[in-house]
Amino acid sequence: MAFKKISLTNEHLKLIENIKFEKFVFDMDTRNGRFGWGIDQYSLFGGSYAMEDIALILGHWDEYIRGTENDPMGRRYPDELENHMWDLYHYIWDNMEHIVKLVFYFNNKGGLTPGEYKFDTNNETWKQIN
Repeated sequence: MAFKKISLTNEHLKLIENIKFEKFVFDMDTRNGRFGWGIDQYSLFGGSYAMEDIALILGHWDEYIRGTENDPMGRRYPDELENHMWDLYHYIWDNMEHIVKLVFYFNNKGGLTPGEYKFDTNNETWKQIN
């Protein structure tokens, strides 16, 4: 048996709730066109700057470093906070396929709550393990 484990905190869940999921056209050459749904890897939460989006979602908006309001890369935050926000971002991004499957799987099972989830690749089922 092979397993995949995902650990989700309240912060992960707040960010997952705010992922911008959108419709897009990927084949405009056919008569009807083909469209799909997806997540823009460069704008996970719909804004221009990931750190600003995450800070707003998690309630850290006003904790930015003064003087960086017009920084071309977006507002900067103290190193410890910014590193933490990047860790959250990368964890979600690196596990996006499994997180989307988790959301769908737990849709009619009470939804997601903080904790650890295990995916059994043999029978393709998820289980919350704590």
